[in-house]
Amino acid sequence: MPAPSGSEIGGLAKGAMQSAGLRGENAPDLATALGDACGQAFTLFANMAIVSPGIPAAAPPPPGAGSTAGPGMMLPPPAGGPGASQIEPIAKGLLASNQINGEQRDALAKAIAQTVEQALVLFTTMVMVAPGMAIAGFTTTSPGSLMGAAPARPMLQPIALGFLQAGGIRGENAPDLAGAMAQTLADALTQMMTRLKVAPGIPSSPGATAGPGRLL
Repeated sequence: MPAPSGSEIGGLAKGAMQSAGLRGENAPDLATALGDACGQAFTLFANMAIVSPGIPAAAPPPPGAGSTAGPGMMLPPPAGGPGASQIEPIAKGLLASNQINGEQRDALAKAIAQTVEQALVLFTTMVMVAPGMAIAGFTTTSPGSLMGAAPARPMLQPIALGFLQAGGIRGENAPDLAGAMAQTLADALTQMMTRLKVAPGIPSSPGATAGPGRLL
């Protein structure tokens, strides 16, 4: 399945902003922009993600059949996903198209981009490829699942708040906005973890995978 869409994440963002007490006239537009920015960033991640070689395997020759026998890791952004520099212009354009045009728009776009990048970095360190991918002819032949836990709100909120404050966004609502951003990302990353699969076709040696993998 694909990563969560912008409209799906936008719905999560609207709920998170309401729960955080952010009910101003621009809140729905901001939630839409945040959702679409995350959706595009997650799609980029799904297309760019790289599963590192070296997943433990048990595929003795002949015939080089068996399965992976241990967890695998993913490369973090920017090698294995979009960096903040790629996400920022997306966020800036989406804020503008949703009529978020105040003097702090660019700072907000930068903070969103930086927070999303760090959330994806944490995702790649906390979520792993589950063992059990079938191997035949020294190549994985079945999709793999992801396991672990996506980063949760308590981990993401101080990151978001730090980036907002670094950009000069220090109003009384800044902590609530950081909390809404963190909750949105935590919920969306949890959905993404359950949807994405590891594509078959990873080359393997008898004892470990020998090449990079991609996500489905």
